[in-house]
Amino acid sequence: MGLLALLFFNFIVVGALGFGGGFGMIPLLKAVTLSHHWLSLTAFDQAIAMGQITPGPVAISATFIGERVAGPLGAVAATLGVFIPSQIVMVVISHWYHRLRAIQSVQHVMNVTLAAVVGLIAGVTLTLGISLVHGFVDGVMAFAIAFVALRFKRIPYWAFILVAGTIGAFWLRA
Repeated sequence: MGLLALLFFNFIVVGALGFGGGFGMIPLLKAVTLSHHWLSLTAFDQAIAMGQITPGPVAISATFIGERVAGPLGAVAATLGVFIPSQIVMVVISHWYHRLRAIQSVQHVMNVTLAAVVGLIAGVTLTLGISLVHGFVDGVMAFAIAFVALRFKRIPYWAFILVAGTIGAFWLRA
């Protein structure tokens, strides 16, 4: 199987099993990418970070991974692969959505899925946070920034990201 087909089919699996949106896909993206040795852990973290700073869904990280692995065609293959399963599911279930959501067992499954997604997002946050913090001072800065972000919710996110990014740029330059 060629590299583009391998990318496409692996990202179809990620798209099909990535419950909870993009953040739910990150552990699957990581497993697929690292198991095939397509990227190093550092390059994977950078691809996820690029997906975070660009507008659009987190699944756009698949585009960056595909591009790093196989160029522009790899970006297309990975992006199509990750988005096609959700599109198929939405077309199929949209017809029955109103009837299905009234069924109590379906509601229970959705609640359990939501809890699992929260756990996945927490795991991704911890894993990325640990891999990006190098040393005690970086850890203190990351904790302080997270504390300010959570404590002062009236600060617009764009302003917070701008200030934190500026501090980080000066910190890395020093």
